[in-house]
Amino acid sequence: MKNDIFDFKRFGNYFVTDIKNAIANYGWSMIILILSGLIAYIVIGLLSTIATYSWQDILNGVGVEWVHTDVYGRLTIMLIAFTILSFTAPTKCYGGLTDKNIGSNFILLPASRLEKFISMILMCCIVIPTVFLAGYLVVDSLICSVCPEAGKGIIAGISNAVNEILAEEEIPIEIIDRINLASAIDDTWMIFLFFLLGALVFKKSKASKTFLVGVAITMFTSIVLFILLMPQIDKIDTYYYYNASGQTDEELEIVALNIFDKMMLFDTIFDITINALLLTGIWFKLKTLKH
Repeated sequence: MKNDIFDFKRFGNYFVTDIKNAIANYGWSMIILILSGLIAYIVIGLLSTIATYSWQDILNGVGVEWVHTDVYGRLTIMLIAFTILSFTAPTKCYGGLTDKNIGSNFILLPASRLEKFISMILMCCIVIPTVFLAGYLVVDSLICSVCPEAGKGIIAGISNAVNEILAEEEIPIEIIDRINLASAIDDTWMIFLFFLLGALVFKKSKASKTFLVGVAITMFTSIVLFILLMPQIDKIDTYYYYNASGQTDEELEIVALNIFDKMMLFDTIFDITINALLLTGIWFKLKTLKH
């Protein structure tokens, strides 16, 4: 008996269709974002070279060297491009569902609401970010291969930057061990899901309206989190930096790590809660999507 709620074959067929629609709606934008590092490398290098040398030297080619963008500059460009991706991809791929013709075709597609929901979430949270990061890092590696003067690749650059920060700030290694990739991934998912929900809620100016709502919510939650977490931050300052209680370094480290564990737990619970609320909102918006 065929399952009307979820069927693997039917979901696979729909997921392929969803990927094709994403390519049609966002393919060129994705290519531009992937190549943004290379484009910026050429433009910044060209402008920097013009600013550094005189036109006569450039035309004669005497003593002129290309000004390269280092790994930190390319990493900054990648973060900017990824931010643009998270703002625009959900809107471009699924914003048309509020349109009468596109939305009607979406409703009539041979797949259950659960299958459409799972496909949508996989596209926004897994497929699109992965394709961008993989493509961008490949292009960055090619830049470093062709131009050794550009320095190391972005992954090596991130590792070096983290080691430099640890050395300068003298952050205990135990705290670094407690920070994992999941804490960054759930924050990234939150942004994509938020803009996906905005794409389904707003009729026009989807990305800009969602962004403005996000700014307002961020300001409010930042104030609330500051009020809630400030006592813990004060404890770290008191115990770890000023040592007002006269404890040994080992005792101070234990106190600081306990406080940090509580803050990380709070952050995890907060992110899971917000993501669950966003998923719930997307689910019910799909349920009420009618034309």
